[in-house]
Amino acid sequence: MEGDTGRILVVADRYNSTLFKSAGLTVVEADSQEKIVEEVRFAFQRLRDIALVIVLKHLVEDEDSLRKALEGLGVPLLVLPTRWAKAEPINVEKLLAKALGFG
Repeated sequence: MEGDTGRILVVADRYNSTLFKSAGLTVVEADSQEKIVEEVRFAFQRLRDIALVIVLKHLVEDEDSLRKALEGLGVPLLVLPTRWAKAEPINVEKLLAKALGFG
């Protein structure tokens, strides 16, 4: 496809990986945050054209530390919520302050 700048790498558990594979995405399987970092770094050694990394939220223990561990790769990281992920309340005031540069 013309204009295609890279592939999407999805980190999923073994139960959900089939869904993403059937959509034609590159998938690696992981079951813990340590394994996520290991698998993503290994994928970057094999595949040079990764444009986006998607990680299923229920696999992530601490999103901030995951982002710090993967920030040197130079690609966006999307943590995709799933029905198995722990729901977090949204603090609108905090989000607004952050968007305005105060938080």
